[in-house]
Amino acid sequence: MIRSLSKALFCKLCLLSTTLDIADATLLRQTEPGKHFIARLAHLLVCCLMVASFANELLAAEIDFSSQVQPILSQHCYACHGPDASSRVNDFRIDSYQAATTEWADGPGIVPGDAAQSRVLQRILSTDPDERMPPPDAGEPLTAEEVDALRQWIVAGAKYEQHWAFRPIELPQIAALESDSANLCDIDRFIVDSLQQHGLELSPPIAKQALLRRVTFDLHGLPPTWEEVQAFEQDASADAFAHVVDRLLASPRYGERWGRHWLDIARYADTHGGGAIGFKRFAFSYTYRDYVIAAFNADKPYDRFVTEQIAADQLGLDEHDPALAGVGFLTVGRQYPNPHDIIDDRIDVVSRGLLGLTVACARCHDHKYDAIPTRDYYALYATFASSQSPRELPKLASADVTPDREGDYEVELERRQFRRQEMVREQSELLRQRLRMQVGMYLQELVKGTPEQNLAVAFLSYRTDDYRPLVLERWRKYLAQLDRDDPVFGLWHRLHEQRHLSAAEFSQFASDCVRQLSQENGDLSSLKLHALATQPPRWNPRMLAAVQLRSPTSMLEVANTYGELLADVQEEWLTSLTSAALEARQRAAIIPDEDAAHTAINSSVNRQLRHHLHGLGTPTALNDELASELLNRPINDHVSGLAGDIDELHLNSPGSPPRAMLLVEDPSPIPMHVFRRGNPLDRGDQVEPHFLEALSAGKSRVFRDGQRRLDLARAICDPANPLTRRVIVNWVWQRHFGRGLVRTPDDFGIRGQPPTHPLLLDYLAETFLTEDHWSLKKLHRRLLLTQVYQQASVESSAARQIDPENLLLWRMPRARLEAEAMRDALLAVAGRLDLTMGGRPVDLFSEPFTPRRSVYGLINRDVIAGFFSAFDMADPSVCAAKRPQTNVPQQTLFALNSNFVQEQAKYLTEQAEFIAAQTNEERVDILYRRVLARQPAAEETYDAVQFIESQAAVDEGKVAWQSLAHVLLAANEFIFLD
Repeated sequence: MIRSLSKALFCKLCLLSTTLDIADATLLRQTEPGKHFIARLAHLLVCCLMVASFANELLAAEIDFSSQVQPILSQHCYACHGPDASSRVNDFRIDSYQAATTEWADGPGIVPGDAAQSRVLQRILSTDPDERMPPPDAGEPLTAEEVDALRQWIVAGAKYEQHWAFRPIELPQIAALESDSANLCDIDRFIVDSLQQHGLELSPPIAKQALLRRVTFDLHGLPPTWEEVQAFEQDASADAFAHVVDRLLASPRYGERWGRHWLDIARYADTHGGGAIGFKRFAFSYTYRDYVIAAFNADKPYDRFVTEQIAADQLGLDEHDPALAGVGFLTVGRQYPNPHDIIDDRIDVVSRGLLGLTVACARCHDHKYDAIPTRDYYALYATFASSQSPRELPKLASADVTPDREGDYEVELERRQFRRQEMVREQSELLRQRLRMQVGMYLQELVKGTPEQNLAVAFLSYRTDDYRPLVLERWRKYLAQLDRDDPVFGLWHRLHEQRHLSAAEFSQFASDCVRQLSQENGDLSSLKLHALATQPPRWNPRMLAAVQLRSPTSMLEVANTYGELLADVQEEWLTSLTSAALEARQRAAIIPDEDAAHTAINSSVNRQLRHHLHGLGTPTALNDELASELLNRPINDHVSGLAGDIDELHLNSPGSPPRAMLLVEDPSPIPMHVFRRGNPLDRGDQVEPHFLEALSAGKSRVFRDGQRRLDLARAICDPANPLTRRVIVNWVWQRHFGRGLVRTPDDFGIRGQPPTHPLLLDYLAETFLTEDHWSLKKLHRRLLLTQVYQQASVESSAARQIDPENLLLWRMPRARLEAEAMRDALLAVAGRLDLTMGGRPVDLFSEPFTPRRSVYGLINRDVIAGFFSAFDMADPSVCAAKRPQTNVPQQTLFALNSNFVQEQAKYLTEQAEFIAAQTNEERVDILYRRVLARQPAAEETYDAVQFIESQAAVDEGKVAWQSLAHVLLAANEFIFLD
């Protein structure tokens, strides 16, 4: 861009020069000699002004809003003058052209074309601490370069642009290079074009042995064998490396390597997290891990991969389809005690992991930087809130569990489930009967003005006389939906409307109200009110009589009256049930159903009252599972223990089949609202589930009930959505080149870093759809076959001065092996690696050490293993699009002192090939070939043999050989990739 603008300015200056020459000649002919100098001077002044104008035009044109201006505004201005209305100061906004160019209190904020008159710049440059922006105590002031960029931008017209990440993807034109080569592919040309503009070039190609080691670790997380190195070095064909890439992509080791990368995004772990004492394990988390590995190996199209992870249960799959396990993407995260936090975690993993947006920042307020209003957050909240994990997870097809073992498991499972169900059924019934005796307590709490309860807070203990917040809220909601015509609670509503009267006035009103309703009932003296066939009157006479007798002076007394009457009715019901049931015993007297002894049961008046205790949807009509959450502490502990027995069977029985940790969506979900400031008790406007407005081009559709997650998945994978493809190709690029084209892979928003090569990013994103058809393996192949990938990692002081961070990729970055790759490589070179795939997680760190691949190890999010934390494993409680990179002493100490490393050194020297070697030189060759995949240099062989021979008298040299092997395993050459 700069080069083209410079050419444009040069052309204008040439034209100006020509114009000046012509004008000068004309002046000589048309003016008197004495006046020629003055005329020419005036003309020269005009030309100078034109030059200055052209220069200003160039400077202004070079200012790019997205890459140069918006980051400044984001860092210094948006927190107080951005999208979030709740934190906006003086109601002045600077995040849009319309808002920024409106009148401020003391003048226009931005005057396009006139920086001097723009109050924004005036406030930035002010020396008055009360005027200056940002305020002195609010952070660092703008640098001179930043101020100059804003000034030039305003002079150029203060043009706002849509943030680069939200713009549609278009296939860019391939750069025309000053010096091209047939070996360069399109991807190379984008990189080389940027290098040439800065006077740089690619590093020379890396040696074939080092290239094979690089790509094998990249795709498999394992070192190449010496035989593979030899075969590649001896293959002189032009497509030798392409054959290597194809071979590696076809191996199941590829899915294990890249599946592990994806598990970082999915915040995968095998424990719930947050355990104060001990930790609780998922019984079936491994089914998601195995699904991911299988999906990568099968090269499942990325759009299908994403859809299955959000809504596999809504795709009409077979009930045992392994793809159902994909929903573990949502369910395998940290199990917070607060359900709102669980939904927030799911919003975060979807938005950051798949879209590169920090949508969760809009939970309490509009996003301070990106165009994500709070209503968008709660639209996604409504999408996920309608889905719950079923108690019975579906079994997946598996060949690992034998029929006889599964049969034994099913028998034991049924026994344990029965024990729990019986306990829950009996204790839940007891709880319901007790709650029906306690209606007065709940009515009193409502009358007292007890505020709405936060049902997301878990209560650890209940006693019989405690009120349950859930039941209180059910009574609150139930009374609100009853109207003034209800035969029982119509009187309650009439009295509640007059609750602010004085005691005497309230008592008089209650008496008048009862008298009026009794008159509407008419004369009841001739009716057999409690006979079986008698229909109840308009207003329940027992309730009217109770209130009349009590003559209440307040709503609190009314609540007591209602509570006592309903408790009496409940007691009569229980007593009558017992008596009527005893009539069925052998030799008991037979009493007719219409007998007066059955009045409490037969009375429609009593039935009218009992309806509010036993009817469907009434506050105390809790189903067993809901009631089981409200049991008294000793009973609840026992029920939890029985549930734990079931989990233990799922977890440890050899006959336990794999199950999918999916969700089930409610086809008729309750309405959802914005939670003001994130408070679920402060509900704002109702929201419908829909996709992010910034990615919907004004055409956001409401997600369908029962298929909300499926509609969300389709919106994410819609080709019109520019973020999904940009994010995934950037993620893959990052894994191969150490850093992404966008250095903030989980934040493509305004606060994220812009791409170093925006045209290349869009080229990859577009071809990923149109040519690769969402195939990740094809994307790998594109990247790996480039000259950029195959260049060496050699340093260049000259290039380092021009591009110190290697943003332009003039060299391949050197990288340390991740924790899993390092451990697996140690096992592989020692001949110990067990390549068994799938299954339940194994303990990687208990001795004797398991030789399984690290991807199959147990991940405990409660207690991160020291090895993983030392080597920068991602935090399994959060979505991690990239891992931290540290260099700390613990890493070296592990290589030197770990029992695991020393054990692999011992195994390395016990390999048959090593033992069969005839000379020390041969054994040194074998160690170097196995560990470093190369032949040792002559001096390396000499030094190693000298060391071995000097130690020959000690244990016949066995300890010395193990020490030599240990040195190679701890060497930087083994731990780092060139």
